[in-house]
Amino acid sequence: MFDKPLMIFDCDGVLIDSEVIYLEEEFRVLTSKGVDVDKAWYVGEFMALAQPLWKNKFVNLIKERAGVDLTVDEFEAMKALTRERIAAEIKTVNGVEDMLSALRVPACVASTTQMQFLPKKLNRTNLAQYFGEGVYSGDMVQNGKPAPDLFLYAADQMGGTVKNAIVIEDSVNGVRGGKAAGIYTIGFTGGSHCFDGHDEILKAAGADVVLPSHSALLEWLSVNTNALT
Repeated sequence: MFDKPLMIFDCDGVLIDSEVIYLEEEFRVLTSKGVDVDKAWYVGEFMALAQPLWKNKFVNLIKERAGVDLTVDEFEAMKALTRERIAAEIKTVNGVEDMLSALRVPACVASTTQMQFLPKKLNRTNLAQYFGEGVYSGDMVQNGKPAPDLFLYAADQMGGTVKNAIVIEDSVNGVRGGKAAGIYTIGFTGGSHCFDGHDEILKAAGADVVLPSHSALLEWLSVNTNALT
């Protein structure tokens, strides 16, 4: 049993149901360039990658598959539209408020989202109240997900240890990062972007357990930790 563990949450797809918007806009651009890729493969390879890695990989994918370049203006237009949609359509993942309200242990956010946008997401969804100063972005460390740096940094800043921490992640790259940091990592499939088989992908990436909802997470915590008391 975990004794008063530090809870480390990814943001998009775990706390905020925004990954579906990112994927829709990215696939819109891929389709416009004549690139047809398997969604499961793309999600596993691209989701939650550190921003510089993701951009290079995305641009290279279009070049390799379609033989055309994605211009700087096209890339920035995609990012701008995505940000507009996030601001207008943002909502929490079902049950997250009940789960966070029940926690009686320290909790923080460790997200690939750039720091200039991450607090805004949490404020818009009224989730910032649960984390205080414990909000950490991939641009705070040298190597983002799937490297362990962000999780190690978050644990250190929160005064916790990797042996008594739990990471909640919805992406392959996030799970890999959590496990590389030596932290017990729960795969989460409660976001609307998750598809049939996403749980198996997270298990294959190394997730210690995969849970389908925040209510299931609460039940798991009640059995395996004293995080709720």
